[in-house]
Amino acid sequence: MREFDDFVCDYQARLTNALQQIDRGALHCVLEVLLALSSRGGTLWVAGNGGSASLSDHTACDLAKGTHADGHAPLRAVSLASNGALITAIANDLAYDQVYRKQLEIQLREGDAVLLISASGNSPNVLEACRYARKCAAPTIAFVGFQGGELARLADHVIHVPVENYGISEDVHQALMHILSQYIAHQRRA
Repeated sequence: MREFDDFVCDYQARLTNALQQIDRGALHCVLEVLLALSSRGGTLWVAGNGGSASLSDHTACDLAKGTHADGHAPLRAVSLASNGALITAIANDLAYDQVYRKQLEIQLREGDAVLLISASGNSPNVLEACRYARKCAAPTIAFVGFQGGELARLADHVIHVPVENYGISEDVHQALMHILSQYIAHQRRA
């Protein structure tokens, strides 16, 4: 059990360190994008793969429902990872790297924004979505880990978690989502 206890302590230390390294200025910029998006009636489209796809769903839920308050414009958020039938149809008929881009081609409107979550920052389907959103002049936000990958260079607003561990990166991305959604909810209900 000593080995497990050491592992837990090490993980906790690395997670705490990663949280402390978050650029609060960059996080504030993301908050401003979300608030502006809400005030203009736009939709936040969220995407990722694997654990980041789950986080896309969770983010859309918490931003849409969790920030709702009477007297405030809704913050519409939709996960591009949540429609398995559409994803597999696009992957089958076109290519897997098009599953998010094609959805944006169908749904993205002027005034919308896109949040892309990728620990590596190099997922081809996420990169394609970012390129398309930028082509449409939609603000792009990226939550990335590791070295940031190509996504960190493509997106307008980047929150980089500089760790080489998928679990810790995803844990911090989850915390960022909760920080943003809970802060917006707190401000709206104050």
